[in-house]
Amino acid sequence: MEIDYAEVGSRIKHRRKELGMSQEKLAELIDVSVPHMSNIENGKTRFSLQVLVDLTNALKTTPDVLLLQEADCREKTRCLILREIDCVLADCTPAQMTLIEEVVRNTRQVLKEYDRAMKQKEK
Repeated sequence: MEIDYAEVGSRIKHRRKELGMSQEKLAELIDVSVPHMSNIENGKTRFSLQVLVDLTNALKTTPDVLLLQEADCREKTRCLILREIDCVLADCTPAQMTLIEEVVRNTRQVLKEYDRAMKQKEK
């Protein structure tokens, strides 16, 4: 699969604007020149894996959001939620992360049980 750098650049630009960030600020955050940042956003240049990592950190997103076309509304919503969760979890300690994981698993189990109970009521 060939990477469409113009599409990736467009997604980078869109995310930067969502955050209200200037191109100059993003270039500074990822330690590249403003012309290089412009070339990335316009799909005129390829960039390294390190630049991708720096971009995802600066833009508070994930590589898949920048690299892949979001297939449908449900997937887009999922990506947005995961991005927000990632931002919330960014400064958690390992112990807090473990606790949050347990809370999420338990909540999901309760939701499954609720769905089963609702289906039983419908019958």
